[in-house]
Amino acid sequence: MDLTSFEPTRTLPGLLLDRANREPDAVALRYWRDGVMQTITWRTYRDRVQDLALGLVAQGVRHGDRVAVMSSARPEWVFAALAVQSVGGVVIGVYPTNSPAEIEQLLVHSEAVAFIGETPTELSKVAKVAAHTPKLRLVVGIDATPSELPEVIKRTTWEALCEEGTQYADDSADPLSELVAGGSLDDAAVLFYTSGSTGAPKGVTHSHRTLQHSVQTFVGLYPQLLRHEHDAVGFLPLAHVAPALVSVFAPLLSRLVVTYCRIGDYEDVLRLVRPTAVLWPPRFYEKIAGELIAQTEVWPRLRRYAYDAAMWTGRRVAERRWSHRRPSVLLRIAYAAALRWVFLPLRATVGMDRIRVAYTASAAMPESVIAIWQIWGLDLRENYGLTETAGCPIAHFNQPFPRPGFIGREFPDPRFQVKVADDGEMLLRAPLLFDGYWRNPAETEAVFQDGWFRTGDLMERTTHGDIRLIGRKKDVIITRGGKTINPQPIENRLKESSLINEAIVVGDARKYLTVLLEPSPSTTADARSAEVLAERLRAEVARVNADLARVEQLKDFRVLPRSLEVERGERTANGKIKRNAIVSSFATLIDDMYGANDDAAIANHVRSRSN
Repeated sequence: MDLTSFEPTRTLPGLLLDRANREPDAVALRYWRDGVMQTITWRTYRDRVQDLALGLVAQGVRHGDRVAVMSSARPEWVFAALAVQSVGGVVIGVYPTNSPAEIEQLLVHSEAVAFIGETPTELSKVAKVAAHTPKLRLVVGIDATPSELPEVIKRTTWEALCEEGTQYADDSADPLSELVAGGSLDDAAVLFYTSGSTGAPKGVTHSHRTLQHSVQTFVGLYPQLLRHEHDAVGFLPLAHVAPALVSVFAPLLSRLVVTYCRIGDYEDVLRLVRPTAVLWPPRFYEKIAGELIAQTEVWPRLRRYAYDAAMWTGRRVAERRWSHRRPSVLLRIAYAAALRWVFLPLRATVGMDRIRVAYTASAAMPESVIAIWQIWGLDLRENYGLTETAGCPIAHFNQPFPRPGFIGREFPDPRFQVKVADDGEMLLRAPLLFDGYWRNPAETEAVFQDGWFRTGDLMERTTHGDIRLIGRKKDVIITRGGKTINPQPIENRLKESSLINEAIVVGDARKYLTVLLEPSPSTTADARSAEVLAERLRAEVARVNADLARVEQLKDFRVLPRSLEVERGERTANGKIKRNAIVSSFATLIDDMYGANDDAAIANHVRSRSN
């Protein structure tokens, strides 16, 4: 792959056939199950895909049909995706946390003809809504037999479907190649549904071509993937675009080997695999960093002294890196010692000692989290991507240890372009851009402007060409005084505190801003009383207020009585907050920060004077 002029020539299943023919006995992927590591070669990968693809054909799945897959990260998800695409179909990822109503909405909107579910939980969810999905005619259970379904819908197991495919294959010497030959690079390959953080979920259509250009940008993050084997751990839901890109499609074009595991096992598998390529949402870096910090706090006194000295050294090295100054010889020697004897052993306890460069995307990352990992010697960099881009058109591609707060520059291929609209919105032009929203031409047309994709993100660019996000165009608060405020920078400043897990600024159509705070679990445990916790959080709010313009300052706060939940619609499946849902859930708590509402007070006054 030529990173600066790559052009796809084969569909994704075609790439699988090429790898299986070229290196049939090489390791394609691994998986962890019941405490045992299993390995799958490219030959076995192809054979599994062939059996399933032919089983789908035997059940009437045809070119252009949509097939939904609801499963944790496991090889069967990968086989299903490539099997559906081999038939010429379109795979749809469904989050295991989706409710029956959400599954129904997705199946009806996509007109899916088949559904593959992992466990009795997923299969029972689809059984509840199957009668309301007129196009659905097949339900397949991976680990269980599907629940009772309407008579027009066939239910079967993964094993039975593959066995049917094996029998079907007897009529041809190379049936999978014959199927794959009927596909085109511009066929729809995947429907990724948006999280719904700003409205109803939309089906984002990516073709075999756009997905391979997306892989092109991921390989740009780790150019060594073209020459040397790298290891990754796949535990995030493959219904989300970034894990699917990295764990399902990138290995077809690179030497990345993914080890799949359930999310409950990922800590053990990280220590076993010790990955060398990582792209995670911010919350996992935050969680693991918190665990490592907690470890250091219980170390013996002498070891804590060594850690404090290492941190002093690491901070100064980081500051020099951010200002593009070379550390002195003595500082470099001291940091090399700190890295070898303190930071790498610390990171090894969570399996993060082999990784040298890591990336984060999908949500804003507190600058303090990036800083701590960089001090610990991990070159953690932010990048930028959306469901509509699949890959990362903007990243720190060749900018080691970048200053926190920036997302990098355009991918170094002249077809990838970024510009700023008059209102500050980021506009993109690139070959990885999606083909449109599924059966929604009006929405598709609305996000393109003279061939440029309107991202909805507000950006600014430094004189050196680095890009910084400054908020969402639509995710703004307009106060009653007419002031437009981007809440995310304020929320990110608050979340830099180790006391605060989540912050939600509110104030739309109100006189001033306030904030809902979700304390970190350790903070809640450490606080001796609600009063102590409130005082500590008040100090954090005051710290942030000190740097804000008066109109941006937070006049009050409340502590959330519980964590935000996906099941209540307060978070998307990939962890983003859904502001409108949170405001609705905690309306009473919010109203308490504003006292009597002016509108209500005037209405009451009018009523009382009109009687």
